[in-house]
Formats: sequence, C-alpha cells, structure tokens
Amino acid sequence: MSILRKLSLSYPKRKQTNADASSNGDVSPTANGNAHGPSRQNTVSETIHESPDESSGVPKMFQDVVTQMRATFDHSTLSGAIDGLRHRESMDDRKLLMEHLMTFISRMKRDSPLSIDLQNQVIKLLYNDLYHPPPTYLGDNYKFRSADGSNNSISDPNLGKAGQPYARSVQQVSPLRDLPDAGLVFDTLLQRDKFREHPGGLSSLMFAFAALVIHSVFRTSHTDVNINETSSYVDLAPLYGNDQATQDQVRKHDGLGLLHKDAFAENRLLLLPPAVAVLLVMFSRNHNYIAAKLFEINEHGTFIDPGKLSDEEKKKQDEEIFQTARLVNCGWFGTVVFSDYFSCILGLVRKGSNWSLSPFGDFRNDDHSNFERGQGNAVSVEFNCLYRWHATTSSKDEAWVTNMMKDIFKDKPLDDVTAQDFKAVGVKLHSMGQDLTHWTFGGMSRTEDGSFDDAALAKVLFDATEDPAAAFGARGTPLSMRLHEVMGIEQNRKWGVCTMNEFRKFLGLKTFETFHEWNPDPEIARAAEKLYGHIDNLELYVGLQAEDTKPLVDGAGLCPGYTIARAILSDAIALTRGDRFFTQDYTPANLTQWGFADCQRDPDAFGFGSALGKLFQRTLPHEFGEEGNSAYAFFPLMTPKSMKEHLEKMNLADKYDFNRPQRAPVPDEAGLKARSVKRASIILHKGGQGFYPASGDLHRRDMVMDALVKQIGGEDAIGKYFFDRTRTLIETHSFSSVGNRFRVVDIVRDVFKNLVVVWAADVGGISLKSDNNPGGMYTPAELYGILGDLHQYLFLHVEASRLMLLKEKVTKDAQKLSHQIKGALGAGSWFTMSTSFFGGAKENDDVDEKQFAKRLQEMGIPADEMVNSVLAVMVGASVEMSLALTNALDWALENDIPFHEGPLAEKIVSEALRKYEEKTGIEWGQGVSRCLGNNVTVKLMTETLRAVFSFPGMVRGPGRSGVLKRFLVNKEEMSWGYLDDQRKMTPWPTTMMMKFDSASKIK
Repeated sequence: MSILRKLSLSYPKRKQTNADASSNGDVSPTANGNAHGPSRQNTVSETIHESPDESSGVPKMFQDVVTQMRATFDHSTLSGAIDGLRHRESMDDRKLLMEHLMTFISRMKRDSPLSIDLQNQVIKLLYNDLYHPPPTYLGDNYKFRSADGSNNSISDPNLGKAGQPYARSVQQVSPLRDLPDAGLVFDTLLQRDKFREHPGGLSSLMFAFAALVIHSVFRTSHTDVNINETSSYVDLAPLYGNDQATQDQVRKHDGLGLLHKDAFAENRLLLLPPAVAVLLVMFSRNHNYIAAKLFEINEHGTFIDPGKLSDEEKKKQDEEIFQTARLVNCGWFGTVVFSDYFSCILGLVRKGSNWSLSPFGDFRNDDHSNFERGQGNAVSVEFNCLYRWHATTSSKDEAWVTNMMKDIFKDKPLDDVTAQDFKAVGVKLHSMGQDLTHWTFGGMSRTEDGSFDDAALAKVLFDATEDPAAAFGARGTPLSMRLHEVMGIEQNRKWGVCTMNEFRKFLGLKTFETFHEWNPDPEIARAAEKLYGHIDNLELYVGLQAEDTKPLVDGAGLCPGYTIARAILSDAIALTRGDRFFTQDYTPANLTQWGFADCQRDPDAFGFGSALGKLFQRTLPHEFGEEGNSAYAFFPLMTPKSMKEHLEKMNLADKYDFNRPQRAPVPDEAGLKARSVKRASIILHKGGQGFYPASGDLHRRDMVMDALVKQIGGEDAIGKYFFDRTRTLIETHSFSSVGNRFRVVDIVRDVFKNLVVVWAADVGGISLKSDNNPGGMYTPAELYGILGDLHQYLFLHVEASRLMLLKEKVTKDAQKLSHQIKGALGAGSWFTMSTSFFGGAKENDDVDEKQFAKRLQEMGIPADEMVNSVLAVMVGASVEMSLALTNALDWALENDIPFHEGPLAEKIVSEALRKYEEKTGIEWGQGVSRCLGNNVTVKLMTETLRAVFSFPGMVRGPGRSGVLKRFLVNKEEMSWGYLDDQRKMTPWPTTMMMKFDSASKIK
C-alpha cells in the first residue's frame, strides 16, 4: 500500500449532515428532510483543518496525527500530496512532497506505530526506486551480444547460452503408461488426408518466417538431446552462428564489420523450402547495409579507412562495427516480429490496424518496484514441442520437401523411413560443404562476387507470397514429415514432458474433461480416446498438434489450436522482455543514434506499420516496382488475393498494386527527368504545367525570374536584403561563451534555413506564423519541411518504403500551397518584399501590387501555370538555396577561401557551386540555379556568405559541432544524406556551428 494511501486511510472522517450535502450539491433533501444520494467524503484539507472531536470515539493516536498535520501541512504540502496521488509514475518533485513527508514524520512521536509504519514505507519507496541487483554493466563485454548468447543475463551468465540444457516449465504429475506407438499416432491423428487452405489467407512466406524464428531458439544436439545448441534469445543465431568459430566464418574481418556476401551460418536451413534461406539472406544484406552506414556516418568520429590502420587497430574497428551492426540488425528482427508477424498472428492486418504489442518498456509494480525485464530466458521442452507447425506446409512446399526426402533416403517409401535412416540427413548436410560462403539453395547459383542474383531471390519471395499456407489442425501434417513427427513424439516421451491438461493448467487455462471437448470432430476424438484411454493421458506433443483450432475472428489470424494460440503469446513476451539487449541495453548509446532510430517500428509506415516492406525494398531495391506500393512488399505474409479482399472492404485497395512486381530500371539522367515530370504531373496543380525545374524549361525560368527581379527592384536590392537579413539573424540567434570571450551560432538551423524560407514565403504570398502574427498559415520550420518534402519527392531518391506516404503528404501540401498562391495572385497581396523586407514605404507608392502577375501574363504565361511557376521559385529559393549555401560555406572553410566584395566574391561562389555539383553528382532538377537562374543564385549566395564572414574571427565551431556531417544515401543517384533531429536520414543539412569574436572584442 502506498504512503499516500496509508495517510488517506488514517484521516478521521466526520459525520455527513444534510447541510453539507445540500451545500455540496450532491443530493437534494426530500420533503420530510431526508437526503438521498451518495454520502460526501471530506477533502484532505477539511480533514486536516477540522478540530478533533473528543466525543467521536476516534482513537487518540489519530487525533494526535490530525493535530500534527494541522501544524505541518500547508497549501504546498497538499499540492504535492494531490500530485503524488494523481501521478504515481511521474510525480512533480518541484512540489516537494518527499520533503513535506519527511518533515511530517520527523514531528511525530518517534515510537508511535504510525511513525514507524510511515518510515518503513518511505524506505521501501526509496529502495524500490532502483533495480536490485543492477540490470546491466558498462564495457564491451556487456555492450554487445556474445556469439553463444552468454552474459545476456547479468545475474546468471549461462542462462540461455548455447550449449545449455533445455529448461522444464511444467512438472509432470500424471504417470503415463502404455503410450501408443508414435507411428500409429501419426498415421491416425496427424497425417494429412487432404490440403486445407489457411482460413486467414496466410501465405507460405508467413511460415517461412516462423521457421526462421523457431530455428533461432531451438537446435537440439544429436549427441545429447537434452542440450540446446543455440541460444534462447531472438538474436539471429541462424545468421551469425552459435559460437565464435562459426561466427568468424560468416565475417569478412575487413575492418568494416561486414559479413561475406549473402552468407549465413545455419546449414539446417538448406533442407527447408528456399524461402526460409532467402529471408535470412535479406537480414544478411541488411547487416552489411547497416555496417556501411555506421562507417559512413561515423557518429563518434573514430572510424577511418581500414587501409590506414595497423592489423590490431583494424581488428578492433571491425569488431566494433560488426557488433554494433548486429545489435541494430537484431533490433530489426524484433521489429519485424512485432509488426508484420504479430499483425498476422493476431489478425490485425485484416482490419487495417497498426497496433502492436510492445513488451520491452519499463514500468512498475503496485509497490513501486520495477517489473522484471532483461533477466534472461531459457527455452523449454514444452515449447520445443509446441513449435511443430508442419501442418501449415503449403502444397508447393510439401512437394519440395517430398522431393528432398526422396533424394536423401534414395526413394525409400516415406512411411517406411525410420530413425535409423536419419543419419542420411547428416550425410546430405556434409555433402554441401563446410565453406558457408559457397552454400546454395533453391536451384540458385552465386555470382562472381559471392552474392545471389536479386531477381532470383525476389522470385522465391514472390512465389512464397502467392502460395497459400495450409491450416493448422489434426490430420494436416504431410507424409513427408512423418519421420520428424515420430522422432519428436518419442523424444518428448524420453524428456518426460507433461500432459496436455497439465500444460493448460500451468497456463491458467481450463483443463479438458473429455476428448470431444479437446476436439469436437467425432472421428478425431474417438481415435484419440482409443489410443490414450483418458483425456488426462493425452500427451502434450499430440494434444497441441491435433487440438480443435481457433476460428477466424477479430484478434485471431494464425488460427492454431487454442492452447498454442495462448502459449505463443506468453513465449514471445518471455523471449523478448527477458532479453537484456531488447530492454536495458537497447539504447542509442549502444546502437548509435542512427542505428537506434533505423530499427524502430514506425506504426504510421505504409502497410499499417509494415517493417518487412522496408527491409525487402532496402535489400532488393529494384525488384518491387517503381511506385513503392506493391502488396508483395508490404503484406508478404498474406497472399495477395486474400489481402486484396480485406483492403477492398476498407476501401483501401486502390492504394496498392496486387500484380506480381516488375523490376524497376536503374535511372539514368533521362530517366530521372522523366520521373520528375511524371511525379509533377501527379501531385501539382494542372498536371504540373509551368513547374519548369521538372520539365527543364529554362526559357520559362528566365521569364519568371526576370519578372520577379523587376518587381523587387533589381538584383542589387535582393543582395542587400540577404546581406542585412543574414547579419540580423546571426546577431539574434548567436549565444555567448562564459566571460563573453566568443559567440556561437548554428549557421544552418538558425540562419540559412530561416533566411531562405521567409523569402520563399514572401515570394508565394504565404503568411508565416510568428509572435506578431499568430494567425499565420505555417511556422517557418513547417513551411521549410513542406518545401523540402516536395523537392525530395520530385527530384531526389526516396526510400521505396516511404514513397507512397510521402506522395500522399506532398499531394495534400501542394494543393494547399497552390490554393494560397492562387489566392495571392488574385488578391494583389503577391510579393510585398519591398515593404516587408526592406522596411518603410516602397520607393514608388504607385507600384501595382499585381504587377508581378501582370508581367507574367504579358510574357505569355497562362494564368493556370503561374501557380506552378511561383511554386518552383519557392522550392528553389528555400531548400535548394539553403543546401547550396551550406555546401558553399563548407567548401570555403575547408579551403580557407576569403570573401571580399565585388566580382571576386561572385567568382568564389561560382567555383563553390561547380565543386559541389562535381562532388555530389548533381541530379536532374537539383541545383538552385536551375530554379532561380545563375545570376540571382550567385548574387544571393555571395551577399549571404559575405555577411557571414563580415563578423570578425568567423570560423568553424569547436570539435565536431563545426563539421558538416553527410554521407552517401544512394550510390546510383549520388544523393547525399544528413541526420535530422530524430536521427533519421534527410536530404537537407540540419546543423553546423560557427564561432566568431564577441562584441566586446570587436573594435
């Protein structure tokens, strides 16, 4: 019980009176004076401040408490107490509740029972603030996952480690005698009599992914069946291996933390349908993508070219990048489990829900102690037999497995294969070789660089997505799986696994009283009763596989037996919440800020929060089409046919492409131009006509800029504004060091972005929000983000998984902006730069406010196209300009280029632009001069940079704060990326600090 609760129960209650009730308004007296309704409780304040009633019978101890509280508690005390009651998990310590409580206890009689009790409660509260023992430690031994899973649990380093015995969760109490022959059990209860399509529309790829999860945590030793040779954590052991020696075979050890191309460690997957191995290859590629990004971003500035390192330094760098990339990749694996996988298990995807369980967070018990997490996990024999999902094997996979078995057992009839024949499986695996970099599967071959062909991998995924899985249930397991099932039944008997009813009792579920209750199919129930005699004798392995299955209802999508459906949720929480690397050590410090952000689930992502869609389109970037809306990418665990039916019910089917994806071409310059024109025609007013950066109409650009410059008053007037405004922004947003020795300003965030977006808004007639104009349409940051999104969608590389969401957003934004621009044209509020920027009255008060629009019309620009032409100027004047300014400044600082007035400064800017375009591999439409023209661009940039360097001592900020950090996002299109405030990739620079002499040093 909480301290506040104890105090509240200690307060004496006074008797309710009619007067109290009436004045409170809770009840109304009847005609005879009796009140009806709920009795009124005293407030804390009333209880404290009323006088103790000597005749009330209240114990003297409580009267003494009230007296002390009256003397101690004031308004601030009550405020703290109320806050503590309302916000148990986030009390406002500024209200000093603890201090008031300590003061109150200190004034009580030292030996009074209440004083001792409250003191004990305070001690419990403070002790429970912290973990006991601590949940984790510092150092690389605890920061990274070990190859064998050891050290996951701080208190028990061997818990869940590969090579440890299986755990037992349930005590076997009922003695099982004279169990039926395992082969007979299979032939009567489990063997498939016909194929039944999965009722939830799940694809065979769903169960390929399930196989990957299962093989991550179960690997029974053939020399000692009590031993699990893999770890008990969702740590992608099939990719990275179960011990250091195997892990070293997968790694390149090249100083960059990379794996061998398309390599993985688990040879058992070579005996499964190829979709399982292809999924693992996707995570193998994702590891290398992550490792490359970690090196490029170089968050702490410690990574350098491995060719410049000694062998020891190279080994150390490789280890850090590899281990960090593994943490991020495992984060991805967990994210897929709790997004796409769980969405299908719970049937959420059918309803368009993006909700998911999130079992990793920290929260407290009622006594304020921390609810356990990150304490380790060990998989048990009960769950070893629960994850035998062979009944879901699709028809195509059944044929594949049958052919594999015939190849292994030399065409021996499958129902005659015995456990003694199982040695042939080992022979088959041995024949595939020990060099995992040469393993092949699914009839594919590796290319010269060791990788598989993207199209071949995609074909396996597409085939598995189209292939319907089978339903769970009795008589659903293919004959080709007979040996696996018979050996599984016999092994569970040797382990002494509990019965079906004992397992259900352990889970808190109702036990079965009859076989008919377990499975209402009379033929199944009768056969089971003949085999086992009594329902309490039904062994767990068979009971789970042949139980009646859950119907397709809301909250159900997997539709296995009822017991499996309940147990897998419990196991999923244990596997992940018990994993320290998904809980206490799942931090930006360990994964890096970018890595931590990269593997987070985005519930608003396209496909109801799909993570597989992002993974597939990252690792197979050209195989899912150009539009970024393939159902094969975002709903691969459902068949396209079934998913289309559900989306049609939600009126969302038109957002997705259900055709088998066609490979998207790698764009060249002509392709990029065509793409920009196409996208502009989709999202912009009047099909994009007049948006000259997309069409490349330089004549239109020159006409628009000529009219604009004349309206403003000439290029010199523009230059003066940019010079003065830049100086004002630097003075406004800079801050001083201690002792006013120097000043610092974020030149990108606070100066360049602010500078250009205000100008762009004025060009478009857009009212910006400010302290003086709270009714504006956008804040400067909002408008900058909108214009940046428009530019990115039209001209830059967009990650395929984001393409549809970005398209929807920019379409709405463009419509809203176009409406405002069109209104400004007609209202004559267009472009008031001469007053809003330079202050005071315009030089010529007779200038027509609509003169800009008139000039455009006189040049032959149709009115409908003016909106898009002005929008083009806004895009170029904002995000493109800030990008150019940032890179030009960076180049000038890097090369120690001085800035002067006049033609020399303009030549320096022109050279900076040329160098920037050479370095970035400029894309079609990119480059501010394409939007504003070369003369205006150079003038604006020259005056802006001249203003920056007009402050004495202007240099880069201290340390890495003054470094422009960028990295390559897409090598084919040569797009540079930066990290935004959420540590996600953006095409726009976000920060760069500059330092200059303070005012006191400027003479």
